[in-house]
Amino acid sequence: MNGNDQEWLHNRIAAAVADDFYLDRGEEQRIKEESAARGITTRDCELVLREQLDAHAAVSERLLIAELDRLLHQFTDRDKKLDPKEERDAMSKVVTKAPGKKCGLDPRVAEEYVATFCKANGASRSTDMPKWLVPAAAVAGVAVLAIGAMLMRKDSVPAPQQAAQQNAAAIHQVAASVRLNDNDKAEIDDQLRRAQQYVEAAQYTDPPEKSAKACLDQIKQIDPEGAYRGSEVKALSSRIVTHYLALADGSAAANDMQGAEKWLARARLLRSDRELILEKERALGLVRAER
Repeated sequence: MNGNDQEWLHNRIAAAVADDFYLDRGEEQRIKEESAARGITTRDCELVLREQLDAHAAVSERLLIAELDRLLHQFTDRDKKLDPKEERDAMSKVVTKAPGKKCGLDPRVAEEYVATFCKANGASRSTDMPKWLVPAAAVAGVAVLAIGAMLMRKDSVPAPQQAAQQNAAAIHQVAASVRLNDNDKAEIDDQLRRAQQYVEAAQYTDPPEKSAKACLDQIKQIDPEGAYRGSEVKALSSRIVTHYLALADGSAAANDMQGAEKWLARARLLRSDRELILEKERALGLVRAER
């Protein structure tokens, strides 16, 4: 990293934490994207970030959440339970400001992450709904849907062919879900959690073995049909593609068409939202030969 880029990065980080000594995930991600657009490597950017956060007595929301995630795994991986004391200990560790820092993790962010973590990892909390109510609620929901279908007017009932297609699709999805055992689902949960952390660190496709793409590829190998958490996997892939398209726009605006093509090439690695990528190629005059 040259001197100009280093000075720019120092100033960019200082501006981000000057008001509250708190670098939230969105701001950190924008800094890393802007750094990547200037050719600064992820490793160099990460080193400068940590150095400057210490210099300003500021904290990284992403790093504090990573610590919270580690603690939650430590408390719940064995018995899938988070008791009140464990939850207090984990929250206190990240919310209380550490020596040399002027603040800790936003309590609202911490609480939201604990709730999301427990849901994603199948860990119960003392405030959770009793487990026996869950299947009862599911049965009640199915019953309501069935009664609603029976009460629908005749002219709103699908034609036999449409009904057969819908039934076949539903059976296919259920069968695909059944094929996944508990270990498969646990692995998907873990890979999706890692992918989300890599996205927060702006490690979308690089380095290849430690990136969001690597985790998403692993999920697709386990569950190619997306029967389990497929919508979340697709949403995360689309989010990465959207960021790359925005970076391509930024490069094109700076008359750096080679850079724009580089970002589009990375977007294509996700094998998602192909039409959006092709539309962006056309808009930037970078339409490739038919693939």
